[in-house]
Amino acid sequence: MNQQQALRRRTSPTCFRVVPSIVLASPDVSDRSDTRGCLRERLAEKEEEAQMNWATLLETRERLTECRDLLDSATAELRAAREREAHLQNRIRRLRDGWREQHRIIGALAGHAERVAKAERTAVEALSQVRGEREPGRVRSVKQALEFAKAHFVALSIPDSVVEAAVAKLDKSGRRQGRGRAVMEALRALHAYALDGMRDGDFKHWCERGGSSGVCYSANRVAMSESVGVQRSERMAHARRFQVDPALDVSGRREMTAHVKLDQGETAPRLYFLDDTRGKTGKIHIGYIGPHLPTARDPK
Repeated sequence: MNQQQALRRRTSPTCFRVVPSIVLASPDVSDRSDTRGCLRERLAEKEEEAQMNWATLLETRERLTECRDLLDSATAELRAAREREAHLQNRIRRLRDGWREQHRIIGALAGHAERVAKAERTAVEALSQVRGEREPGRVRSVKQALEFAKAHFVALSIPDSVVEAAVAKLDKSGRRQGRGRAVMEALRALHAYALDGMRDGDFKHWCERGGSSGVCYSANRVAMSESVGVQRSERMAHARRFQVDPALDVSGRREMTAHVKLDQGETAPRLYFLDDTRGKTGKIHIGYIGPHLPTARDPK
């Protein structure tokens, strides 16, 4: 081997041997290739893992941002709720103070109303004495009762037509005296009810509580409305439209359903009235005194 061949042999890689123009692989070349392949696979896995970790980190940051936004929103809502609570507490405090003031005013008005009612009763009694208002010791007819009521019961409005019809229909029977007393008792009770400034509720309720000023009336004889059948019938409702003072209704007529049962028997007379004691006239309007009107059971 000459010097040039020896030099070429030394400069050739240790993993190769040049044998007459043929390069033979050294036994350790495949091992190194496998190692490099494994390293590449592990590197690829690490890169994939790093990418997944990075994506998870980004997602976590987004969730954290959303949580912060939700926390800020909840904090703002809580602050607003506290402000509303404070506002409501102030309003409740003002309402409570107003309620106490109203309660005080109502108490004062109740005392004033009692004094006014007492003064009104005194005035009515004085007026009655001036007019010589003394009920007849013995009522003998419906006419006598109605004439007395028109002259002395100032809280009642009784049209002349009601008096004429009642006398014509009820005073011709043999029971005129008993019916006269029944009419007087009913009108006296309605008059006392109208003058009672301390009452509450309607006439029937007043009767149930025992009346006032020494006047009482049986609540069982009072009905404040008609039956459903009567109310649904146009014909029967029309039969209960009676003449009234134009001061109550410019048409001169109003429907009345409240009534008093004056008597039993064949005609079973009734007295129909309309309570306007808290209205513009301040009176009770008598619309009808006479035989029982048509009903669903007895259409006549």
